[in-house]
Amino acid sequence: MLCLINRNPTKIMKTRSLILLSLSALMLHTASGAEKTAKVDFTTQIKPLLTAKCINCHHAGALFGELNLENRAMAFKKRRNGPVLLPGKPDSSALYLVLKMPPKNPKAMPPNGHRIDDADVNLIYDWIMQGADWPKGATGVIRPSKAVTQ
Repeated sequence: MLCLINRNPTKIMKTRSLILLSLSALMLHTASGAEKTAKVDFTTQIKPLLTAKCINCHHAGALFGELNLENRAMAFKKRRNGPVLLPGKPDSSALYLVLKMPPKNPKAMPPNGHRIDDADVNLIYDWIMQGADWPKGATGVIRPSKAVTQ
């Protein structure tokens, strides 16, 4: 407003440029935020991750940590150690918390150097934050690829 009162063309151009830069920055920030909150799909994103990194130790034949990730009912089953998945609250969900632990922590998962990369851990965070949608029926079933003995 001050520039318009003074009617100084240089100040008017600087003000316009500043406004355009501010709007551009706001648009870029909004666009990058939209990418982070894109809906996470269980079937194409979470299920393959759980299949590759978790199910071989967390199924009916190998209940390490009393955790069975074979299907929705088992994954959401109440446990003595607290909730594995608390939709909308990744920081209270054991699944996310054990993935974020430093590798030297004995409770960190997965153990033995088979860590999940940060991008996938962030994906699990987003999925839980979005409600941890896990389909019922065959789509939500995860099968271990090999037998694991305790």
